[in-house]
Amino acid sequence: MNSSIPDGVTRAEAVAAWRQNRARRKAARSPDGRIADQSAMAWADLGLHGRDTIENLKRGLRDLLERSPGAPEQDRVTVEEAILSAPGPDLPHAVRGLLSAMTPLRLVEALNNLVQAGMPWLSTQGERHAQLLAMDLPGMGATKRLPNEFLDGGPGWRCYLAALGHPARVAADEIGQVVPRVPLTVVDDLIDLGLIGAEDQPWRLMRDPGEGVYVRARLAPETITRADAGQLQWSEMERRHAFLDGADLDGDDVYGMLAGLWRGEVDVRLRGQLPVEQQTLLDQMQHGAQVGRWPQELINDHALWGALAALWTPSEAIEAKLSEFHTWRGLYVCYLHILVGNFKKASAQIEKLLEAAATKDQHGGWLLDQCSFAEVHNMGAYLAQRNNELELAIKLLSDKDVVSDETAAQNLALIRKRRETLVNDREDWQNPYLALGLAHGDPDWKEQYRALLRIVRGNTEREAAINRAERRLRRATSETRFFVVPLSEDIFFPPSDGRSSALLPPVEPLLRRTSASTSTDFLMLREQAAEELLAEFNVSPSTEKIIDAEQ
Repeated sequence: MNSSIPDGVTRAEAVAAWRQNRARRKAARSPDGRIADQSAMAWADLGLHGRDTIENLKRGLRDLLERSPGAPEQDRVTVEEAILSAPGPDLPHAVRGLLSAMTPLRLVEALNNLVQAGMPWLSTQGERHAQLLAMDLPGMGATKRLPNEFLDGGPGWRCYLAALGHPARVAADEIGQVVPRVPLTVVDDLIDLGLIGAEDQPWRLMRDPGEGVYVRARLAPETITRADAGQLQWSEMERRHAFLDGADLDGDDVYGMLAGLWRGEVDVRLRGQLPVEQQTLLDQMQHGAQVGRWPQELINDHALWGALAALWTPSEAIEAKLSEFHTWRGLYVCYLHILVGNFKKASAQIEKLLEAAATKDQHGGWLLDQCSFAEVHNMGAYLAQRNNELELAIKLLSDKDVVSDETAAQNLALIRKRRETLVNDREDWQNPYLALGLAHGDPDWKEQYRALLRIVRGNTEREAAINRAERRLRRATSETRFFVVPLSEDIFFPPSDGRSSALLPPVEPLLRRTSASTSTDFLMLREQAAEELLAEFNVSPSTEKIIDAEQ
């Protein structure tokens, strides 16, 4: 080998080229050293050396011709000529043409066969990929950890490996393109492997809306509605929504016991089923029920009011100024005292309520909202009649924020008419429905009247009051008006229709429901990876710098 090396060529490159030239010349000579034929040289130019290797590849090419009947005719002719005589420089391009006409999995099989036969035109990376793609389901459990060089490749290859559990790097948009095209079992695999998450919102990519709901339940269960839970037949989530919607649940699970809490029933097992944060909240609720005071954050959660009210039995008049919850509960307690005829307690409670109605908050506004303010004044006016404090009743009802209510205005008219009536000519001051312990206008007052007579038998004062109420109702016509309390029964309902989620344990994702993925499930990903193999096929002869040995 001459020591003179052209510019731009390293010594290692020169040595490699010299050896390749020597191999070509050797392959083209007969055993006696003479040039054998041009065919061997042509094959050597394409990177193949040795008679056995060439014959093996020819057999492989014959098999390729049989397996690719739909390939372009010119490519078939080029391959046939190479088999029968000498190959031209365009043989690799023709072989690629035949491979391009094959289905992805047949392409994998054909490439592996050709590589084993000695074909040198597939890159080293392509050879590795073809070998792995020939395996049925080469997941992490089926093969050893792949070397890093196996993990590189196009997006199809990397997505295939990643879905099988190999640590191939894939971008979110690459996985996003895969999601709508693979079976649900593979999507579950992607979720289990952490390749897609709630932030990716893959449910939006699902073609089947039902599968989209399922994927959303696995990744973002807090977004699942009651209808969604029913569609999924997810009983745990259905119970959760039923509880939040206020359904009267029972049972030994956390939802049944929490529903009992809203009925004032405290199950000793409940605390042990709650996380630490919810245990603290439960303790605060129960302690507050003993003293009638709770942290402001509990009061601010209107959906907790039903439970707080159920747990609390006030032993004295409620301090209505403490919070809007105390005002709301004070109104209801006062109304209950009216219904049972306990006017001493009703009067004590209305005093607390009127005091709150006259109080301003720290910002200078009235402490009570307009609706509660009107109800307090209306109830105060009703009770003022008991001691003939009609001027006070008129004053309470004449406030602009009260008299604007149509029912309150009618009540005011009744009080003014009563003031103008001689004392001895006045009807009993009570609304007869309320005197019977019923809501105003209750159509079942006759049954209630008969039941009360049996209960109060022997109590002449109560019997007389009940009989007076019955006579007034019996004589009433459509034109008869009674003082109405409350202005709206809605005032006694909690501000929120449902129950608070504050005591509930965190929402747990739906567990996987699909079976383990099969090779059939991975077919699309496998084929997508196989299609990228042709990018690793070199259609040009080797272009190493050739150094003339005689230079």
